[in-house]
Amino acid sequence: MKPILIILFLIIAFWSVITTFRAIYLILTKQFNGSKTTWILIVMIGFIGPILWLTKGKKLLEK
Repeated sequence: MKPILIILFLIIAFWSVITTFRAIYLILTKQFNGSKTTWILIVMIGFIGPILWLTKGKKLLEK
């Protein structure tokens, strides 16, 4: 049961990273109402969170 949960969390984290890159690409290439830099910063939160979890969070869970 434990490996299934770990794989599920990894899939969710990587899916978030893929979605973040796709959102940044769409913001930069298409007409967009609002400040592009603000939206890119908001989207980057979705990128930084999973990376921090993969690098730091897993170590904290294993201890």
